[in-house]
Amino acid sequence: MADQVERWIQGEESAQTMLARVLSERPLLILPPLHRVPLRVGNVVEIVGPSSSAKTQILIQVAISCILPKEWNGVKYGGLEHLAMFFDLDCRFDILRFSQSLKHRIMEANVNSNAICM
Repeated sequence: MADQVERWIQGEESAQTMLARVLSERPLLILPPLHRVPLRVGNVVEIVGPSSSAKTQILIQVAISCILPKEWNGVKYGGLEHLAMFFDLDCRFDILRFSQSLKHRIMEANVNSNAICM
């Protein structure tokens, strides 16, 4: 896994190779209500709704669950330890919002871990 991440950071993987790899792996993240739908490699899920219906917040939470480790230094984060990718075609992705949500989730896990230890 570390070797794959290092190759990805160095950019040695072409877009064609990355897409072939990603499309051949079974998605590991299935959240309610999608846990009842048999998703397969190559399926597309569209999240639609009116403005301010929490579509972006759902995707941010899914991405955070994907990238966080299961456990680190004795703290259980409950993540999947995988990469996440956003395709933002209209350049409106708010990285500050993502960063704040990630920080909140990390701090929440640390507080819960400290509460259990006491």
